[in-house]
Amino acid sequence: MAFSTTAVTDKIKTFKDLETRFNLIKSKDKNFFPEWRENLPELIEAEKVEIESIKDIYDYQRVDGFLLEGTINLIIISPLLKLAGFFEPPYKIRSPYGVEIEIPDPEETIRGFIDALIVHEQIWILVVEAKRNGISLGAAMPQLLTYMLAQPQPHRMVYGMATNGDEFVFIKLTLGENPEYDTSRIFSLMPAYHELDLVLKILKRLGKELV
Repeated sequence: MAFSTTAVTDKIKTFKDLETRFNLIKSKDKNFFPEWRENLPELIEAEKVEIESIKDIYDYQRVDGFLLEGTINLIIISPLLKLAGFFEPPYKIRSPYGVEIEIPDPEETIRGFIDALIVHEQIWILVVEAKRNGISLGAAMPQLLTYMLAQPQPHRMVYGMATNGDEFVFIKLTLGENPEYDTSRIFSLMPAYHELDLVLKILKRLGKELV
């Protein structure tokens, strides 16, 4: 019997969907994902200046209303990934990147496109999912986790980042027989005292973990 094909967004909408289809559970270990809060690198002055520039540009574009996913990719995600060093050796970037995940019961193939994928040789480092303003991160995370499950080396971990421009969240996923995940807290870009500097610090830290 041939596998049917459907889009990720049509089949995976909730964390319950992930649990049912992939046996994916949220880790209960408080030390499962320390990378987002411990041993974060310090930013140099030039990086701090760039962070403020990204924030200023975002505020200017955001003031007229919601921004679409493409705009968020251009003015937020791309500059952050560059600052984090992901455009330089030893990393490569794939954007967009098509994935297929086969589910045996029921027999179907789920397809989708990763907004940005950072790799080192054959190792997936970071999967990025962007949404337009107004879409909650709670709605974005199941889709992001589905993409992370497509990681081709089944016994490695992989990191993810989801953003709607206004907020950011990081995810860590370990694969194997009993895949588990956990998330960071949510970081906000909206207040004048924003947290974009912490987002950059975490990106820089995650980039060094799997290389």
